[in-house]
Amino acid sequence: MDWTLAIDRNRDALLRMLALLLSMTGSGAGAVVPRYVYNEALRILRPAESAFRRLIVIAAYVWRQKIRAGKPRPGLSGPVTVTRGEGERAPVFALFDRRKHFNFNNFPPVTRGNPRVWTPGMDYPVFETKVVPTPYDPVSAARLCRRLQALQRALGDLPAQARRLARWRAKRERAAADAVKYPPMRPGNPPGHRARKWHEVDEILSNCHALALYVLHDPPDTS
Repeated sequence: MDWTLAIDRNRDALLRMLALLLSMTGSGAGAVVPRYVYNEALRILRPAESAFRRLIVIAAYVWRQKIRAGKPRPGLSGPVTVTRGEGERAPVFALFDRRKHFNFNNFPPVTRGNPRVWTPGMDYPVFETKVVPTPYDPVSAARLCRRLQALQRALGDLPAQARRLARWRAKRERAAADAVKYPPMRPGNPPGHRARKWHEVDEILSNCHALALYVLHDPPDTS
């Protein structure tokens, strides 16, 4: 298999998805979009992020002879004081999937009816009307734009993201044997997976996930 061609094709496809998302939401920090645009962008962004994480895993294994993890960073001793500088920190793409949380005892409370408001002097209680959100309500897209900026910066330098993963792998090998070592890809279906594919990004995620599983179980010989 031509792994370089597979990486380039999937990266180009993700760049098309990114261009689509930027045209939908804009790149400004104070962007405000309708609710239906926000929800539609999230439906595309989640699988696109998962697909790129798997593309980083593929690149890290295929280019493992070319990239270097670098020297380990020295540990910090004593209390650490974190100061916030001027301006906002550039968003960084997350290399790890969001973990699943299983809590079967924390059920949301069941609400029946609307709350009644009554104060002395009123003849009868007043029922508060519940405001139902509409698809055209304005929604802030600030957090969404930061995720898009992080994805854009990461897509622009895939070898740097592969080196980040190599540094994490080297750090995990130096860790204690009883330390918890989570892999970048969570077990099961990736975040944003949909059984019924309705968008091009679903096919991209399926391809990247299958290729990542292949290199993890049977790493290609690229020496």
